[in-house]
Amino acid sequence: MEEQSSFLRQLPPEEKKRLAYIEGRDDLFPTKVFEIQSGVASERETGEKKNVVVITRDPGSANALWPVMEQLRQDGSIRMKVVADGRAEEILQRKFQVKDSTPVDILGADKVLDTPDVLLIDSSASERGIEMYASATFPEAPSVLVEDYYTASHGFLQRLKERHLPYPRKICVMDRAAKELIVKHFPELEERIKVTGQPAFDRFAAEDTERMKTEVRKELGLAPDEKLIAFMGAQGELELLEKMANELKKVKVKYRLALGIHPRYSTKELQQRYREIFGNAGITYIDTEQFGVDNIGAASDAVVVVVSTEGLNAIYRRKPTMHITDPKFTTPQEDLTPPPPVKLGASVGLDDMNDFATTIDHLLDTESAENRKLKEHMEENYPVDGKNAERVANLLKAELAKS
Repeated sequence: MEEQSSFLRQLPPEEKKRLAYIEGRDDLFPTKVFEIQSGVASERETGEKKNVVVITRDPGSANALWPVMEQLRQDGSIRMKVVADGRAEEILQRKFQVKDSTPVDILGADKVLDTPDVLLIDSSASERGIEMYASATFPEAPSVLVEDYYTASHGFLQRLKERHLPYPRKICVMDRAAKELIVKHFPELEERIKVTGQPAFDRFAAEDTERMKTEVRKELGLAPDEKLIAFMGAQGELELLEKMANELKKVKVKYRLALGIHPRYSTKELQQRYREIFGNAGITYIDTEQFGVDNIGAASDAVVVVVSTEGLNAIYRRKPTMHITDPKFTTPQEDLTPPPPVKLGASVGLDDMNDFATTIDHLLDTESAENRKLKEHMEENYPVDGKNAERVANLLKAELAKS
């Protein structure tokens, strides 16, 4: 700790400012500081409170953290302040009652945050800044890091290492594959990494997926013998879609297709191109955005992805999934090829698109050997007990008890 403090003291003022820079992109949401209103009765809110400061930026981060925050909000001995921007700010303001404490100069946020007893962080996968701000400004405060998707925390951990700032006391990951990926690059952190499960997936413990499936299928007008195949694409790779359209013509089972491309990559011109590609193959598809990605995911009989959290959503719903990994149509990603769910046996990895139709037929057969194996590995590696957030909150409270 002395070495880290010395490092910070020796930095020139401009470098300190750069290191502690908070991203306040006005085209997203300006960076805000706000306090979460307590969820317990006022008579229980007595005595000195522990100060938890939450750092969050993008939607994946906020959705992973708010269930943990809800657990902490019910503890009258804890108060929470948040530094947020991007879509995370919008999500948390929708989930909680908040009091805005944003200073005029956001780089002076430490003056309204007070000294944290613990930092709760989920490192953003997009442009970063506020995580390093918190780590550089409060180097003596222990932190609990939640990783919402495989490898998302690696860049943050590397910057902490390079700048001699303290590592998080606890790193909460979704499964053993996520832990192994961190240990591969940061073996010194192995004892700090805890498999808690990803808090955003707690919702599936309470979701009535079968009821949703029945209602959505009725709304879509699906016949009882029709299967629903959902492709949840990332960037709408045209060459891949052309190959998929041709392969779908070979599928033996009666089916309908739902096509979901990330809105970021769905311009009007591309949407017209998608219609042409599948129209030329004689396939009319359902637009997932029109009916809701979540509804389509619940109604699906098989889910196909390249790299998408929708694949994990499907696994938690116990849907058979396929990750397309054919190098002719996808770009291999370090540490994510094959994707961790495939390594764990909870999803099928397709290395050759020529096998697409046969694989889909097997996945749509609920009695197939492939389906039985998938369900076994889903249950083993992705338990749905609704306690992921509770496990993270308990680790954070253990750190508070030490402060």
